[in-house]
Amino acid sequence: MTTNLRWNILLGVCALGLAAWYYSLNQTDENLQTLIKKADSPEYVGFKMQTTIFSPEGKKQYFAQADKVEYYTQDGHTDFSAPVVYLFDVPLDTQFNAKGDTNASSNKENTDNLANDGKNGQNWKLSAVQARLTKNNMLYLEGDVLAQSLDPLSRLQRITTSSALVNLKNQDISSDSQVTINGLNFYSNGLKMVGNLRNQTATLKEQVKTYYEINNK
Repeated sequence: MTTNLRWNILLGVCALGLAAWYYSLNQTDENLQTLIKKADSPEYVGFKMQTTIFSPEGKKQYFAQADKVEYYTQDGHTDFSAPVVYLFDVPLDTQFNAKGDTNASSNKENTDNLANDGKNGQNWKLSAVQARLTKNNMLYLEGDVLAQSLDPLSRLQRITTSSALVNLKNQDISSDSQVTINGLNFYSNGLKMVGNLRNQTATLKEQVKTYYEINNK
């Protein structure tokens, strides 16, 4: 009985040791998995980011800021949370091979200066809940999308919708969601839209309704 008891105790200790060893191996594997970057995870993540893109001539092409930025190297796209984008009137032939300047701090003075640049040309301010920028400079805006002109004399003043696509190279804009357009003395509603912000043009499609404001003098 004494010998059997000793063997039982010895086997129990061995079993506990093996269980502890197996548990430690699993913990090591889990820790290693957390260190290995997944294929669908961003290459880097930034908060309160600002980016200014210049043309080769040194003119501002667009400025973007967001609460959170995630860049993915797999296809070269960038995701933005709470983005605000300022577009500047740069000729098409100067927009390629642009260079950028990025910093990770929120600078209200810099943003105010960019907004004031609207006095020097037809510029626009874009905002949304989320956005995705592809490597081809196509900007997909989602949630409470607003395109607002910084020129008080622009024929086209505001565009509001739930989703929109903006080509940052030529400022083409389109939407397959319900759209409201506000201009000088009018506003229109439609289910789809195509237009160009630089040219101050927008064409609504499907169930279009337009309302004019008449000023009685």
